[in-house]
Amino acid sequence: MSFAKQTPPQLPVPVWWILWAGITGGLVLVYVLLGHAATPTPAELPEFLPYLIATPLLLSCVVRWLVLPRMTSRLKAFPIFIVGLALAEGSGQLGIFLGGPDRDTLVALAFVGLLQYAPLFAHRFQA
Repeated sequence: MSFAKQTPPQLPVPVWWILWAGITGGLVLVYVLLGHAATPTPAELPEFLPYLIATPLLLSCVVRWLVLPRMTSRLKAFPIFIVGLALAEGSGQLGIFLGGPDRDTLVALAFVGLLQYAPLFAHRFQA
């Protein structure tokens, strides 16, 4: 049994790209395959619902532009990256199934929210 200092596991940048592409592609796939099913009519939906659905997207933007840049290493930034992606995608999923007449707009906003997480920035973190 060795008590030598072990190096922490590495998170190569391609892992970030694979996860980002999978989550973004998944949202597009769900929208294309399931996004045109019957939706609730505007009379059945509360008036504030689109704002409520967009709330996770707003939180995702806060995570991307205020929290993620403060991380110093990839190991610290990676969970924050995943949380932000999940919030943006969750907003898109809610938009697909509960968006009603605003569905296309909500999904487009969620897609833009996912685009801001394209890991072009991941190389600046220390490995």
